[in-house]
Amino acid sequence: MEWSAMRFRLPARGRFRSLAIGILILLGSGPACFAAARPDLPDEAPNRVEILSGASPAPRWASVGDEGAVEARLEVGPDGRDLRLTGDLTEGVADRVASLLAAHPEIARIHLTSDGGLVGEALALGAVVAAHGLATYVPDVCASACTLAYVRGRGRYLAAGGRLGFHGPFEVGFFDATRSVDAAPERTAYLNAGLTPDFVARALAVRPEAIWTPEPDVLRAAGVVTALVGTHHFPDRASSPARAGQEDLQARVP
Repeated sequence: MEWSAMRFRLPARGRFRSLAIGILILLGSGPACFAAARPDLPDEAPNRVEILSGASPAPRWASVGDEGAVEARLEVGPDGRDLRLTGDLTEGVADRVASLLAAHPEIARIHLTSDGGLVGEALALGAVVAAHGLATYVPDVCASACTLAYVRGRGRYLAAGGRLGFHGPFEVGFFDATRSVDAAPERTAYLNAGLTPDFVARALAVRPEAIWTPEPDVLRAAGVVTALVGTHHFPDRASSPARAGQEDLQARVP
C-alpha cells in the first residue's frame, strides 16, 4: 500500500522529517520518501501542501491538515439519531464507528468533519455506513479520504457553506522526483457510489499539492450530493466542533 498525504503549510519539523526519511532510504530501511511542497508551485495550485509518500507496507494516506494526525472524536447526538465524527480517519476509526452503531442502532446519520486520513480506513468506514444504511452529512468540511466515506451514504447532505474537497494520488520521491500513482481504489469507490465518470476523472486529475472544492451545483449534477440543507436542518444535531478548529479547517479548504 502507499502513502499519499497532504499537509498545508509544511511546519519546520516536517523538513527535518524529510531528511530523516531520506536517510532511511539510503540505509536500506525500506522504500519510503518524503517531499515538501515547493513555494514555486504555479498559481493554479494555490493550496500549498507537503506530500508524504512511500510503499508497502505503509498504508495509503490522503489528508489536507497542516499538523500531525488528530484521532477522530465520536459523539452521539442528544436524541441518539445522529453521530458526529470530527478529526482524521486514523487506524481503527471504522471499527470504533461500527462498535458505536452496534450499541446505538437508532443512529440514522453520520456527520463528517475531516480533512482526510488513511484511505483504507475511509473505505472501511464507507462500508460500515452503507451496511447500516446511514445518511451522510457534512456541516462544514470533508476533504480527501473523507469523501470516500461520504459518498457511501444512503442520502448525502451538504450544509450551506459546507465544502467537499478532492484530489488525486501522487507519489513523490527523493529530491522531489514525482510520478503518478494508480488511483484505481479511489476511482472504483467513487464510480460504484454513482458519481459520474467525468467528475471522477476530474477529481482524480487534481494534483496532490492542490485541492478541488466544486460548487454545490456541480456536486449535485455529478451525483455526489443528494441534497443541500440549512445548517439547522437536522433537529438532532450532534454538537459542533470547537469554533476555532472548525474555522481553521474551513480556511484550509477554500
